[in-house]
Amino acid sequence: MPLSKPIDFSQAVDYAALKDKNVLLTGAASGFGASAAKMFAQHGANLVLADLNEAGGKAVEQELASSGANVKFVRVDVTSVEAQVKLLQEALAFFPRNEVDIYVPNAGILGPPLAIAPADPAGLSSLTSVPQDLAAPVITVNLHAVYVGAMLTLRYGMGLHKSGTAPSPKSIVLLDSLAGYCGAEGCVSYTAAKFGVRGFMRGLRKHAAAVGVRVNSVCPFYVDTPMTAALVPALQAAGIPVASIDHVLEAMARAATDEAAWGRAISVMPEGLMDLGDDAVGKQAGTNFSTAGLGEHWAVLINGPLSDEIPA
Repeated sequence: MPLSKPIDFSQAVDYAALKDKNVLLTGAASGFGASAAKMFAQHGANLVLADLNEAGGKAVEQELASSGANVKFVRVDVTSVEAQVKLLQEALAFFPRNEVDIYVPNAGILGPPLAIAPADPAGLSSLTSVPQDLAAPVITVNLHAVYVGAMLTLRYGMGLHKSGTAPSPKSIVLLDSLAGYCGAEGCVSYTAAKFGVRGFMRGLRKHAAAVGVRVNSVCPFYVDTPMTAALVPALQAAGIPVASIDHVLEAMARAATDEAAWGRAISVMPEGLMDLGDDAVGKQAGTNFSTAGLGEHWAVLINGPLSDEIPA
């Protein structure tokens, strides 16, 4: 089963296709998630928003509800499988038709700076608990929770459990990162998690498409959000532009609505959007990187003045 053709970005996004779609979105209290919630609501989607940040999530819910959106916020810790099951149950009970049409597992964190040398000269004997970074919260949130949420939604939230195939077009939009293709020096746990999301998409895309569920990834470069607020001034000082959140939203909407696109990875660069061409052996993505400006930006990140300033 061949992959779908690369996305044609000269074609307009069909935002009208979002009307009355049921969208389940995690990490919705701030950053990409809050902006995406507003974009989906603006075009008439029904929304269940999830986040651990209850105050922020409720604020987004109230803002959208006051504009007439059909929206519900659910506080959830995505690292808990039980909490994700409960989230899906609440979403299905809320949505018309009791199904999810578009699932966007957007929740993510950066994590602590990389540490290699032991902090205590006494060495291993000084440990009384597992160090926070080795407990791998970044991998748990950015990879394991994505896997759990997507598989739960795919199996039980999109109608497959009834007949084996989706009764109507369905979409999973994974929030990956260009760190999942190039790596990011010093960002060990984040890079590992994002490479994992890339692998998850590659492993799932053909099997999901065969039952009527399109899986695509959105892979941003650095974007000015609350999660990257500490990084952006250093990037700007090094002369590296950041990508636009509007382009991230366009990529998410395109992945959610373009029924001809599945198994595609969309990069979001300062210069705009590009299909990474993530083919079966991964070669085309590397070729595209070398011709689209990414190499220049990433070279500065790896070898330039930011090399000691990028947190994990």
